[in-house]
Amino acid sequence: MTIEEITLIENQIYTQILLDEFKKQRKEGAKEPSDFLIDKYAVDKLTAERLKKELAS
Repeated sequence: MTIEEITLIENQIYTQILLDEFKKQRKEGAKEPSDFLIDKYAVDKLTAERLKKELAS
C-alpha cells in the first residue's frame, strides 16, 4: 500500500467522523454554524485508531 492510498483512507475516515458528528449535533438541536463544535483532538485520535484497525485488516 502506498502513502497516497493510506492518506486517502485516512481522509475518508476523518471526513466520515466529521459528518457523523455534525449529524449528531444537528439531532441535538444545533441550527446555526456557531452551534456546531468539533473537538479536533478527539477527532484526530479517533481517526488514528480507525486507521490502525483498517490497515491491520
